[in-house]
Amino acid sequence: MMRSVILRAAATAKASSQVEGNRVVILGTGWSGFNLALHAGKDVPLTVVSPSNPSTAVGTLEFRCIQEPVRTIIGKKGRYIQAKARSIDVENKTLVCESIHDNQTFDLKYDKLVMAMGVKTNTFKIPSIKEGNGVYFLKHLYHARKIRNNIIDSFEKAAIPHMSNAERKRLLSFVVVGGGPTSCEFVAELHGTENNFVKDDISRTYNDLLPHVTITIVEAGPALLGPFDVALQKYTEGLFEKRDIDVRLGTAVTGIEDFIGDGYRYPGRKAVFSDGDTLEFGTMVWSAGLSPVKFTESLGDVFEKHKNGRIVVDDYLRVKGHEGSIWAMGDAAVNENGPPLPQLAQVARQQGIYLAKIINGEKTEDGEPFSFFNLGSMASLGGFKGVYDGSNVGVRGKEIQVTKFTGFLALLLWRFAYWGRQTSIQNKILIPLHWVKSYLFGRETEEQIPVVQKRSIFLTLTSMRLLERVS
Repeated sequence: MMRSVILRAAATAKASSQVEGNRVVILGTGWSGFNLALHAGKDVPLTVVSPSNPSTAVGTLEFRCIQEPVRTIIGKKGRYIQAKARSIDVENKTLVCESIHDNQTFDLKYDKLVMAMGVKTNTFKIPSIKEGNGVYFLKHLYHARKIRNNIIDSFEKAAIPHMSNAERKRLLSFVVVGGGPTSCEFVAELHGTENNFVKDDISRTYNDLLPHVTITIVEAGPALLGPFDVALQKYTEGLFEKRDIDVRLGTAVTGIEDFIGDGYRYPGRKAVFSDGDTLEFGTMVWSAGLSPVKFTESLGDVFEKHKNGRIVVDDYLRVKGHEGSIWAMGDAAVNENGPPLPQLAQVARQQGIYLAKIINGEKTEDGEPFSFFNLGSMASLGGFKGVYDGSNVGVRGKEIQVTKFTGFLALLLWRFAYWGRQTSIQNKILIPLHWVKSYLFGRETEEQIPVVQKRSIFLTLTSMRLLERVS
């Protein structure tokens, strides 16, 4: 009897020491962090730390359908903490984290740390570009809610009797800054032709206001969809121009000015452009670039950083000088050899799956280097149209040109890819149903009352690309 008790105690102590020596902490729940957690073994003592999650902006999907709860995938030994990392002690393998609920700090020990914090919106240090008062970023769930509510609110204000047409035009002027896939897809969902938010859904309830609606997309570079093939760029630009979307290329937003218009009921705001022109607006969606989050910025004295502010990793995603204990991936990291990998969801997803095999012991940490397999690029452009660029499919240096195409076939591919990236059976059932619902009955045009966010992760915005840039 005594011998069996001693043996059980020894086994418990051994298991406890194994867990203690293999504590894995993941910072971030974007594509890379989520896929690492998803593919990690259920016996891995996993802790996921993340403050928030992104989503959809015009209501094609319900908010509940664009989230995948992290607690359902991390296993019985896993846990999720809604907090932000504030500092790190690499000598003692300790993180200092801050709860987003009460701002209290706490220490979190790790044996293996994976940094997948992602990035934040880049305002290029323009002082007047700040969230609020008609300006919104396009990255997180709360951003999406605010954008959707402000669009509806702008129409409600414009519907007030005896308001001047000049102020109605200002309120219903929508400016999207940035010409990447995220911005183009948002513009396509907002305007477009068949089954799009303004042309179909808004017109049912605010039809008399449609003549006052303008949508402008501003890109500092020479073309929309910069990474895509030139023919696809021209196709997109032509599509937008046919839809009366004001496309301004080679133009940057240099600031925002407040003003009081003659006879206006509400204070106005206008964008100032690099060519000296100005444009009044009611809603500005800023999706012009990415920059490191504060925690990444604070690591300059701890880890080697690239000139773009991202953490330098070797071919195995290991942070230099901390091999075997600290890895970085996704938008927070940059490879030291060769040109930097693009900040795309498919890169981050493949990195998460690759690192999960190392964490699970299926691969050694320095056995096989990470190799990104490019699946091509795609974007949804509304009106049952899309674009797919398969010009460089495959591993870097061994790419092949598959094809590139536009129209309905590209949209089908986009929708299939979007649907296929969901992990829960519930969402795989609900998402097609909501697509059909929005097509048959339109989107909701009532303002969304803010609700408490679930402790969940997984980003998606209005599309696969909104997911990818989550740009």
